[in-house]
Amino acid sequence: MARVPSRRPKAQGSGLPSFRESRPTMSFRDNLQHLRATHAMTQEQLALMLGVSRQSVTKWEAEKSYPEMDKLLKLCQIFDVTLDDLVQGDLTTSVPTAAVQARAAILREAAGGPPQDVCGYDEHMRAFAWKIAWGVFAILIGVALLMAVAGWAEATAPSLAGASLIPLFAGIAVGLGLIVTAAFQHTEFQRSHPFIQDFYTVEDRQRTQRLFAWLLVAGIALVFTGIVLTALTDSLSEFVQTEAAALMMGLIAVGVWCIVYGSMMLGRLNIANYNDAREQAIAESDEGKVIVNSDAAALRAMYTDEQICALLGVPEASDEEIERARARIERKRRKDQLTSGLCACIMIVATIAGLVMLFVPEYETPYFWLAWAIGGLLCAVAAIAVGSFVKDQPSR
Repeated sequence: MARVPSRRPKAQGSGLPSFRESRPTMSFRDNLQHLRATHAMTQEQLALMLGVSRQSVTKWEAEKSYPEMDKLLKLCQIFDVTLDDLVQGDLTTSVPTAAVQARAAILREAAGGPPQDVCGYDEHMRAFAWKIAWGVFAILIGVALLMAVAGWAEATAPSLAGASLIPLFAGIAVGLGLIVTAAFQHTEFQRSHPFIQDFYTVEDRQRTQRLFAWLLVAGIALVFTGIVLTALTDSLSEFVQTEAAALMMGLIAVGVWCIVYGSMMLGRLNIANYNDAREQAIAESDEGKVIVNSDAAALRAMYTDEQICALLGVPEASDEEIERARARIERKRRKDQLTSGLCACIMIVATIAGLVMLFVPEYETPYFWLAWAIGGLLCAVAAIAVGSFVKDQPSR
């Protein structure tokens, strides 16, 4: 009997099948199961490589939902097949090559061992911590150079006092460039990998804790040394005091680098916090506003069940799970708005105080920068207070 080819609608403007308008036939499920078995890959391993939950892979193989196009392309890369063969062809009779067999052996060995960093999480987080730490350092060292150049110009060449702003602006530009770039890269990584399985060993945690302890002690020691040196110059000339304050700021910049880098290296071990950050990022986005203002029926009209599960981080797109996720996101949005409002008010007051101590003769002091330091500490206290007293989980 001749085999009648099945009809599959095509997406407009491309030769790719449209999964939103029409679901593919059983061949995709069979192909996925065959490829996973050929590579001796568990559902958990495949889910980690794709940045989805294991339940998503289970639903694909049960034909309860279907992957989006970016996940299909990743599947093609993982199994070294074409998109057309994966979704429309028949790969169940294909014979694995020697390369596939070798890869399957590696995966079988990995399947019996500890979890692996299949998404490059550790490398990404190390680079993220490095850029953030150097970005903060660049801004603080710019302030230190501002104080040093301003003190020198006032004592030797008053006409060059305006040049003291150059290192400040340069430091701010470099620092913001590093921080903003790192933030964008981290956001993209979170979007591509919303869920990470904890793969760190006890040795990894102990080694990182030792590193954090050394960097924390070094950072505090540098800050304390700078403060002591500044205090010892109180009886000396104004020029010496200004330069000592600049040196203190430089030591603080190095100390803060140690503390920030050590803290972020330690924080990267908290993968549970990283997984929760997906929901926080959604709460802060415009998409979060749409989710909060839409009920389950409206969300299903905009997204597929698979997209809802990936977006909200829920195992299934039931009304109960959707409503609970919407309530959590709404509470996170309120926490973020409250924290942002408090920090904005604090930093406005700190900026006014700092400018007064910098430009008003009656209150002029070389310690004007303390206004921003205290403001930053108060912002941290406000964030901790909001996080402690405002619950994320809705009451049942």
